[in-house]
Amino acid sequence: MNKILVPLLLISSTSVFANTIHVSPEMKIGPYEGSGISGAGIQLGLTDRLGLDAVYLSYSHTSADFYGIDNDRLKTYRLGGQYQLVNKPKMSLQLEVGFVDYEGSREPIFTGKKQHLEGKGASMSASWVIAVNDNIAFRAGTDFNYIDRDNTFLSYDLTATISTGIVLTF
Repeated sequence: MNKILVPLLLISSTSVFANTIHVSPEMKIGPYEGSGISGAGIQLGLTDRLGLDAVYLSYSHTSADFYGIDNDRLKTYRLGGQYQLVNKPKMSLQLEVGFVDYEGSREPIFTGKKQHLEGKGASMSASWVIAVNDNIAFRAGTDFNYIDRDNTFLSYDLTATISTGIVLTF
């Protein structure tokens, strides 16, 4: 009896542990017109926590470089959660909130004097998630960052990026 019970307990405890990790790499497009893929990010967290499908920390890095003259970089740090809205097909909503760090530099061709600005602000994101099975899902969403324009070289206080990624649950 013990020879059967011990392997069953090991298998059941492994499957309980196996469905607890949420990992989601992503690609970012924007925040400039025509900039193409300009960043990447990752979500790391735990599934089935606090009444949500997943609770996770999110980090992303978005940058733009225009011929070495204009450089902008946005780093976001957010806390997020995923909530299942529909069971068949399995669709969920992800919401994140946190902050953004901005760093930018400009070196005008004629003056040659390099300018540098840094700023911090608020960041939020929303994504739609569609599951293929219990372990793989695809997501697409939008990120919004608010940084006071006086602290950046950006044209507006609000920047937006489009993100897409895959969600892996182990």
